[in-house]
Amino acid sequence: MARTVDKERRAELARRALEVLRARGIGRTTMSELAEALGVKRPTLYFYFRDLTGLLHAAIEDVYRGWLTHVTARVIGIEHPILALGELARATVEYNRGRRDLVLLLFQLWAAGDADPEELMARSRAANDPLRAELVNRIRAGIDKKIVARCDPERIVELVMVVLDGALVHEVTRGTSGGPVVEELWQRVLAPLVLERPAPRRRATR
Repeated sequence: MARTVDKERRAELARRALEVLRARGIGRTTMSELAEALGVKRPTLYFYFRDLTGLLHAAIEDVYRGWLTHVTARVIGIEHPILALGELARATVEYNRGRRDLVLLLFQLWAAGDADPEELMARSRAANDPLRAELVNRIRAGIDKKIVARCDPERIVELVMVVLDGALVHEVTRGTSGGPVVEELWQRVLAPLVLERPAPRRRATR
């Protein structure tokens, strides 16, 4: 009977493995040495990660899962879809703050393995698509309720995601926060889309 992968255990090992690689260097650490440092047998390590590429996939999945938990906690309870989208952008910048070393390590891990860029992008889309679809549907519903100005919901959500991707690259390459960029996006693009909920019509009195 095939063993079932314990996703929590896999994520924990991925986080610990990244710390080992951060300290020792990716090019100077074999899978056997990594297993020894983690206190697990080599077959156990290979069960969870077939190689460095498998470790990269697990690490990226763990980052996305952490991001989703963080932003969900921030936007839950925010009814207006544009306000929720703006808060998601701020929460994302907050989540990425101070992760420059981690991002660089993931790039190094990618270069050291044989990861297919198309596969990585497909995994990224799979992680993000449900949230994107929900945001688009919420904005579309907001337009129908006349609390969101008329716009293209898919393009608005895509614009925010592209800016967030760029803000992360900017933080990695220049070491500066994407916070001001997100606030400019809010002021110039998102805030004008917020409409007041129309007041209910009063019955005419004689």
